[in-house]
Amino acid sequence: MNVFKLLIVDDEEVEREGMARFIPWSDYGIELVDTAWNGVEGLEKVKKYRPDIIMTDIKMPVMDGIEFIRRTKREFPDIEFIVLSGYGEYEYTSQAMEEGVRHYILKPCDEEKIVKVIDKVREAIEERHQRKEQIAQYNTTIRDFLPRAEEQILYNLLMGREQVQTDYRLFMKGLEEDSAVCVLVIRMEREIDYMTQFGLRNILEELLGGESVLLATAFSSEMVFLLHDGDTAKICSAVKLMGTDLERFSGRTFQAALSRQAALKDIRMLYLQAEELFCMGGAGCHEILLTYDLFRKSKEEFGSLVSCAGLHSAKDMESILLELYLASCKMRIKGYSEEKKRKVYQWIRKVFDQEPTVNSPADLLDAVQSEWELLRNTAEFIAGQNTHSEEPGTEERWMDQILLAVFEHLPEQELNTRYLAKKVLFMNEEYFGRLFRRCKKVKFSSYLLKIRIELARKILQYSPNSRVSDVAEMVGFPEDGQYFSKVFRRETGMTPSQYRESGGEE
Repeated sequence: MNVFKLLIVDDEEVEREGMARFIPWSDYGIELVDTAWNGVEGLEKVKKYRPDIIMTDIKMPVMDGIEFIRRTKREFPDIEFIVLSGYGEYEYTSQAMEEGVRHYILKPCDEEKIVKVIDKVREAIEERHQRKEQIAQYNTTIRDFLPRAEEQILYNLLMGREQVQTDYRLFMKGLEEDSAVCVLVIRMEREIDYMTQFGLRNILEELLGGESVLLATAFSSEMVFLLHDGDTAKICSAVKLMGTDLERFSGRTFQAALSRQAALKDIRMLYLQAEELFCMGGAGCHEILLTYDLFRKSKEEFGSLVSCAGLHSAKDMESILLELYLASCKMRIKGYSEEKKRKVYQWIRKVFDQEPTVNSPADLLDAVQSEWELLRNTAEFIAGQNTHSEEPGTEERWMDQILLAVFEHLPEQELNTRYLAKKVLFMNEEYFGRLFRRCKKVKFSSYLLKIRIELARKILQYSPNSRVSDVAEMVGFPEDGQYFSKVFRRETGMTPSQYRESGGEE
């Protein structure tokens, strides 16, 4: 049984000493620490003994019971009071109730009355202690749970699985959806263990301030921070110190990427920006922190080669292949090496990778040899990311394979129904023709001509100075350019030369 400390305050000596001497307090789990004859003396002894229970009279000289209760509760709100009141003291009793007192004993007092009330007070104190313990346990559980919860929340936001919700304000430190934030990604060669995660976050919070680091999560070889402070110089300095500390203590190194600033609701986009920087940086970049300023020229160059917005909005394989084939032609015009072409495809795929891992699809492109394999694999990957409908039917799957074959052999002049069906796809020629007309609502020869002319127009818009013969060859016409010019004029109303002089306006 718990033992609670009791202080008795009463100006009537006979009653005070009688209660103190003749009641066996220890039998009821009570330790009588002292007595006092008025409120002033009572306050001194409260500070000295810190009792759990105070039994006090109301009408006392110097300081009455009401003022004594009021002053004591200001400093020690958990002390339970028992008021000793006589007949006709209802006004005082009412004032005591206003101060939160709930236990009363009507004078004259006897042991039975006192013990009955003491038992109720003991129960009230024990219940309060239990509630405090439960709250403490709950808070401990919440403290242990919060880091895991915030890690999962940030991970889901980065992956685009959910949007910022009102409930997340607890983790976002009161920020609104339009508050400016940025994403910092730290990437290592091996998986990041828990101790490294803990150390990196502590260092970053110490360098930037705890309020600047909103959320953090880690998966595989990356650790991602959502930051409220977008000061690039400050973050760069912090990242360099983090790198120095980590290498000194563990021998490990990392590279980091910092997105631009945007609204809190655009976390997914910011994460893709940071991932894009890793792709643009490549293995040959020795900067510890990659930023858009560092790769401004590269970003502008890559953006001129391929329309990521166009690829994001593409709903079928044909649209994706048109964008990627056009990008391939642009890279050819610019004289890109095979390695640089691979880097462009890696960048494209990293932008579309919704589940980045240590062996992400972009990383696996290193094993691919030919440019067509790069283009094909990237097209299939983007198609898989863009379409979330039901499993495609047999005819849809066949059409995807046909379109891939068309774009693979587009530069070949002999490309026609028979060549594609028999030599490439090993299909019955008549079945191929019927399937194509049913799916595309046009004969294959008309479709092929339309695609070639559309690509030629886009190439001339991109590079007006390209030779007509080079453009003709890229889209599958004879190299001399004469037949190409004739067909181009028939389809657009202009010769290729007139078309580029007009700036691509028909």
